[in-house]
Amino acid sequence: MIYTERLSELESALNRLKEAMSEAKNQLDKDGAIQRFEFVFELVWKTIKDYAEDRGRLDAVSPKDAFRVAADLGLIENLEAWFEYLKNRNTSVHLYGEEKANEIFENIPDFINAVEALISKF
Repeated sequence: MIYTERLSELESALNRLKEAMSEAKNQLDKDGAIQRFEFVFELVWKTIKDYAEDRGRLDAVSPKDAFRVAADLGLIENLEAWFEYLKNRNTSVHLYGEEKANEIFENIPDFINAVEALISKF
């Protein structure tokens, strides 16, 4: 998939995540927003990978590597924040407790802001 196509998918998925966040009123809604977060996260790192490959960088083979490459390319500034988003995504995949779900849900607005900043630099 070409990077521009993936970017378009990412923008659309981000809009759906924002919608889910604005409409989340109960735990079921929050769970849905967390699933959308997971989907956006996957699109983010794969978009970075495609972007990097278009620029001759073939070392963005995992989410962590993709974020390092994005930092090298000047696309992201706070690498540690992206590693925290990765940690949240890895936790959310195996999420069973409401307390941890709420914690991840509370961090999604920061993630949304970071993704919007990233998109503006592509």
